[in-house]
Amino acid sequence: MRMYRTKREFKPLVYLITSLFITSILITAPTFAEETPTTFNFTGSGYGHGVGMSQIGARGQALEGKSAIEILNYYYPGTTVTSQSDTQTIRVNIGHLQSTTEFALLNEVGSFQLLSGDLPVGVPGVELGSYLRDIKVSFLVFGNSIIPQLTSPTAKFAAISGETSWTLRWSPAAVLTSKIANQTFQLKYGQINLKLLQTSAGPKMEITNSLRLHDEYLWGIGEVPSSWPAAALEAQAIASRTYALNKINSVKKDCDCNVYATTADQNFVGYAKEIEAIYGTVWKAAVTRTNSDSNTSLIVSFNGKPAATYFFSSSAGTTQNVTEVWGGTIPYLTGVPDPWSKDAKINPRYFTWQRDISQQVMATAFGLPDVISYQILGRTKTGSVRTISAISSSGKSSVISGEVFRSKTKLPSTWFALPTPAEIEALVDVCVFPDSKYIYQRNLC
Repeated sequence: MRMYRTKREFKPLVYLITSLFITSILITAPTFAEETPTTFNFTGSGYGHGVGMSQIGARGQALEGKSAIEILNYYYPGTTVTSQSDTQTIRVNIGHLQSTTEFALLNEVGSFQLLSGDLPVGVPGVELGSYLRDIKVSFLVFGNSIIPQLTSPTAKFAAISGETSWTLRWSPAAVLTSKIANQTFQLKYGQINLKLLQTSAGPKMEITNSLRLHDEYLWGIGEVPSSWPAAALEAQAIASRTYALNKINSVKKDCDCNVYATTADQNFVGYAKEIEAIYGTVWKAAVTRTNSDSNTSLIVSFNGKPAATYFFSSSAGTTQNVTEVWGGTIPYLTGVPDPWSKDAKINPRYFTWQRDISQQVMATAFGLPDVISYQILGRTKTGSVRTISAISSSGKSSVISGEVFRSKTKLPSTWFALPTPAEIEALVDVCVFPDSKYIYQRNLC
């Protein structure tokens, strides 16, 4: 274990106590005379949580001539690739906890319709009107309702009463654009649902795009560049489809959705993926090649059910065992060698990286008034940070998991301040017990 400060390293006072069953390490908080560091520097490798398929690894294997099925069998050992029905409608959250949003037609082609209520795809409803050309519709959360407002440089519209939910549909020739927070979506398929939810921050609006999983949803997945080798694209399409099938049977109350359009689930960018310059049609063709027919497609299966096909960008050389990252046991997520992630030619951005984290971000991550130093308490068998602690200038300490730390500081991965290969071989897992000054080493936390 090592304790770190910016531009400086020191050894804490350690007392080693050995018993028959466990080894415990008592760490006493040092006293600091220097000023509080303004920044902390981190050097590491890889990007993402490290569980499941490495996307850079899939690219590397495809460049070596491996097929999509070979890639998937490698990263999800013990699974099989089979065909399964995937005609379900998936509800994708494209706007979470919003107060305002705006929709308009792209290039003023086709028309869009405004309907009252939260309608499933294909179910008729009360239509307030059908709108052409340069007409825009904005939605505003006001009180306990969502109020639509129609605007146009050439026409005026009467006020529309608020409702708790709305549905937007558009003609097949149309493409709808949306402005949601700082993001713009182009949407060609399915429909939009807007629903009012009561939250701790007051009433907010959840905005979802409901569309067919089989093709329409997959065409909009923006997880990997469309210029990648065909086998890597096909492996991603199959993994993304399988991930979605695992989420299709439950609607999350906090987002009114099956999945988010972000990396909280998987990155969905809508029609923009399909119309990318040069390569847009390449991704769409890769998805189509993974369709068995018009109603079934290839998925990753384990014991006859869709597997939990987690994936991420790149590792520090080996993928993670899910037990060490999130807990639980999944037989096909136990970690495999991933040397392609350490190849600078295949993974130029993240085979190694450096980041500076400000004092404010560090303190917020640990829930402390400030941070004088941090200490890596335990690592996984791949060398990623499993547990990390920090000490404030007042001597107060805080312990969080590596994944929580990565999320709060926006570091690319938990593979930072990496130990040497010999040190990784000698790693033991570390458990920190709340409200205790002892850290216990044992096989599993």
